[in-house]
Amino acid sequence: MKKWKFMLAAGVMVFALTGCGASEVTTGAPAEDVAEVEADAPAEDTAEAEAGAPAAFAEQIQTVMAAKDMEALADLCSFPLAVDGEAVETKEAFMELGADVIFTEERCAAIKAVDVSALEETMAGIIMGDATPNIIFKSVDGKLGITGIN
Repeated sequence: MKKWKFMLAAGVMVFALTGCGASEVTTGAPAEDVAEVEADAPAEDTAEAEAGAPAAFAEQIQTVMAAKDMEALADLCSFPLAVDGEAVETKEAFMELGADVIFTEERCAAIKAVDVSALEETMAGIIMGDATPNIIFKSVDGKLGITGIN
């Protein structure tokens, strides 16, 4: 029994170590290998761009809030969303709420004060604002959108 366990452990270690080797593309590498490495480069650029996407989206929200542009804010929303705890199903229903409900002095000040470089994702999404009032956004169907305005 001990011999069997030893052989199993040795086999697992050999298997694990084979995955640890680094592969390099040299100048004499087949064209397929070079093309594969080159194809990975845009994927890395995309990942870097996506990492900056929440900050850029938050800046858009700040700009729209400062301008008090209801239409532009509606375009950043993902419907349905919650506004002050109430469900808003459509863009039209959002527009009917009116600018005075959305662009309160407190909410505009809270959003303006957000350091977009320090935003962190939570279970609810990315929250702009330390408390209420705030704006919450997250990826919905692969696109960032506002899901809550409190």
